[in-house]
Amino acid sequence: MSVRTLKLVLGLVVGGFLLAAIYSTMMISERQQALRRIARYNPTWQAHQVLKEFMTLDQSLRMFNDGDSDGDKEKVQLRYDIFAGTINSLAKGGFRDIIERDPGFERTIRDLEGSTNDAAPLIRNLNSPDNARAALQILHPLQNSLTQLPSITFNHGAALASEDQQELTRLHWIFSSIVGCLILFGLALIGLLARHNILLERTYRRMGNLTADLAHLAHHDPLTGLANRVLFQEQLEQALEKARDDGSTLAVLYIDLDLFKNVNDTLGHETGDQLLKTVAARIRGCVQGNCVIARLGGDEFAILMRPISIMQECTILASRIVKEIGSVYDIEGHEIVIGTSIGIASTGLGTSSPEQLLKQADMALYRAKAEGRGTFRFFEPEMDAELQARRALEIDLRKAMVNDELYLVFQPQVSLQANEITGFEALLRWRHPERGNISPAEFIPIAEDIGLIASLSEWVINEACKTAVTWPKTIKVAVNISPIQFRNRTLLPCVRKVLTRTGLEPSRLELELTESALLHENETTVTALHELRELGVRIALDDFGTGYSSLSYLRSFPFDKIKIDQSFVRDLATRPDCMIIVQSVVWLGRGFGMSITAEGVETEEQLAHIRAAGCTEVQGYLLGRPKPASALDFSGTLPALI
Repeated sequence: MSVRTLKLVLGLVVGGFLLAAIYSTMMISERQQALRRIARYNPTWQAHQVLKEFMTLDQSLRMFNDGDSDGDKEKVQLRYDIFAGTINSLAKGGFRDIIERDPGFERTIRDLEGSTNDAAPLIRNLNSPDNARAALQILHPLQNSLTQLPSITFNHGAALASEDQQELTRLHWIFSSIVGCLILFGLALIGLLARHNILLERTYRRMGNLTADLAHLAHHDPLTGLANRVLFQEQLEQALEKARDDGSTLAVLYIDLDLFKNVNDTLGHETGDQLLKTVAARIRGCVQGNCVIARLGGDEFAILMRPISIMQECTILASRIVKEIGSVYDIEGHEIVIGTSIGIASTGLGTSSPEQLLKQADMALYRAKAEGRGTFRFFEPEMDAELQARRALEIDLRKAMVNDELYLVFQPQVSLQANEITGFEALLRWRHPERGNISPAEFIPIAEDIGLIASLSEWVINEACKTAVTWPKTIKVAVNISPIQFRNRTLLPCVRKVLTRTGLEPSRLELELTESALLHENETTVTALHELRELGVRIALDDFGTGYSSLSYLRSFPFDKIKIDQSFVRDLATRPDCMIIVQSVVWLGRGFGMSITAEGVETEEQLAHIRAAGCTEVQGYLLGRPKPASALDFSGTLPALI
């Protein structure tokens, strides 16, 4: 029952009590009136009095008429006056009810009054002997009517008494019913109040539970059950205050997952959520002692601990977490491999506020990511300056496209069989107005972090195709594609739009994808690659050997070319195993009908080894450095280029 319904019922009960009380008052008043009417009812007694007075008057007249000494005139006249008064009273008082019920009774009274009035002159003049006798003759006929008068009044009184008795009985039952209803209403009201109290108590309990649940939700992450940012901030403030009092130290480990976005983009957010739960469980398993573990949001976690030895204990914990999180996950039948980067900051450097400590841990995290991910770093004061420089670079990079600070250079790709240039790889460069040329290795990761890489990739594809359309038709252009653009499913629409806009033949465009773009093989990835091939675009697997090097890529995806990473080419002259790897890749590529390009060829000795291994194409500083489009030479042969 809702509170509104309960209030309505209580209102009806109270209203019923008020109406019953009013009605009971009215019934009691009627009952009192009935009792009062019975108490005052005496017409039968009056009738007897009239008859008695008549008999006394008659006796007095007879005695006076007989000359009895007791019958004097004054006594007769007195008795007459009394009798006449009683006759006159018959038309008043209780006899009115009889007159109203029996009109014939009124005529009897009128006859009595008439005869009494007729005898009045004779009674007043009793000096004449005949007057007494005449008066007796007039009054004597009244005896019959007066004798019947008590019987009439008695019957009338009995009828009235019966009616009053019935009325009293009716009032009694009505009053008893009202009292019974009031008792029932009272019991119902007591029951409703008891029910209301039970509901209120239950509501208070639910409110208490709800308040506790809301308080828990307000301070905990609903997905992992860990503390959230709000609770972590509160715990950190309390811990810092206590540390200032007792001189102890605090440390914060800021954890960010590597490659987690790939999981969300390729396997969906539900799988990503399951992965986050598993990661949280692994972090709990690594942490010992009274530490606070929190999920700050997304794929970011934090740990607050009180180490005695900051370097030793934090290093042990961070190493354990990196190892545990980096282990393979089995989520809904998918084998998933991610990593983590950790930034560590402590109060040992004089940090006094939660915001400053978290900021320092965040800066250390950036350093860990910049140095290859899958590792941890402690905060160092110079990191603050580096972070400010990075943020300034982020702002400048956003302005670079608008200010025409970005441009392309092209590095030749040379066929070892034909001894001629077959294409150029388009490479993005940034000429900063103050810092000069900035390395792609520095600004490309920033572009990926701040979500600018998709726009940059589209700009590069457009500029490369717009430039290549002016080259000889036998010369191709190769463009590196970011894994992020591939996962965002913007690559295919972008390539279609650029080819339509520039008019470049699709076969002259070659897209170079790294293995990280193909980390999670799925139907969407295969479909996108086949659709690109249907357009006529060539697809190359870049930096082969530096990633997971899954041979299933060569079987599953329709590559036209494999590019051997320069790290293998660099050590060909000094490490025999590199030559074995290069020869194996060449053999695999030929088996799948793919051409093989060796990157980073810088010496004649390296070129000789590459030629001996059977590579199809070469690319590197020995063949030609990256140049602007205006400085390219399309007529060179291999000996001339050397």
